[in-house]
This record gives sequence, structure tokens and C-alpha cells, in this order.
Amino acid sequence: MQTVMERRADINANAIYAMRRSGATLQQIANEIGKTKERVRQILIKSYGSTKHKLLSTEQLCKILGLPRNRVIELYRDNIINPARDWDTGISHYLLWRPATVEEVNTYYNTHRLCKMCYSYIPKGRRCYCSKQCYNEGHKYKYKSIEAKQRHLRNIKRYRGKCRRLEQDAWIGNSRG
Repeated sequence: MQTVMERRADINANAIYAMRRSGATLQQIANEIGKTKERVRQILIKSYGSTKHKLLSTEQLCKILGLPRNRVIELYRDNIINPARDWDTGISHYLLWRPATVEEVNTYYNTHRLCKMCYSYIPKGRRCYCSKQCYNEGHKYKYKSIEAKQRHLRNIKRYRGKCRRLEQDAWIGNSRG
């Protein structure tokens, strides 16, 4: 027979999630694994984004949609998508999403596609840019000659060196004063 300490080491987030999905309360799970109810809740939120098995965390939503986190938050701030639950701890703001949110975002992007350069609507038959002019502007560096690319890179290095020298001068000036 296993001791309580051995059982504690064997329990993982998947087992907790399976118990929760089978209908066990947080307190029942806590009693079973020898942890507090709050710790069980923390494990479920960290691993699955919710203590309920149907809601998605922002990270899970980002993975499903293939979007960066800042774009999902931007959609939320523009009231395009609404979370099922949100709460503010003072330090962090947490959002939980319904699975239907994935379909809402996909529908939005199918009807509201914007040009990467000028942010105007993309007409049918085009993918990322609204016009040939925007396409050329977006790929400007790509079509430069080798000499022009090398000149551009030298200018960037020179600019970064100048910025570093200015930062060092400012830092030296602040440390003396």
C-alpha cells in the first residue's frame, strides 16, 4: 500500500483534470490527493486555463488560432470577442474563453481582412495586400540589388553604433553626477 507522500508524488495535472471531468468537486480532489482545494484550483488553472473543462485560457486560444497573444487581446479590447469570464487580481488580468470564440475569430477574419501595409480592406482574389503598390512597398527590400542591400546594412550598423555611443555617454554622464 502506498503512503500519502508517495501518492502525492504520483499525482499530476492530468489525473486532477480527469477527476474534475468525471464530476468530482475541488474539495473531493484535494482530499484524494492530499493537497488543499486552492492548490488543486491553481494546478487546474495553470495547466488547463480553468477549473471547468470547457473554457480555454488565452494561451490555449492563441495556440488554436495561430495568433500572437497581443492580437487576441486587441480583438478583446475592440469588443470583437468577449470572454466567458475575466477577473483582475491587481497584478494580472485573466481571461477565459468559450470554445465558440474560435469560430467567432475565424468568421471575423474571413469578413474583415486588412492589408498589411495600409490596413484597408483586401478585395476578393487577393491574399495579404490590397494593391500591387502595397505589395511592392511590403517587399521593397527583397528586390534591392546586392550593393543596395549591403549599403543598407552598413547604414543600420552605423546607426546602431551611434545609438550605443550615445547611451554610453549618457550613462557615464549620469554616473559622474
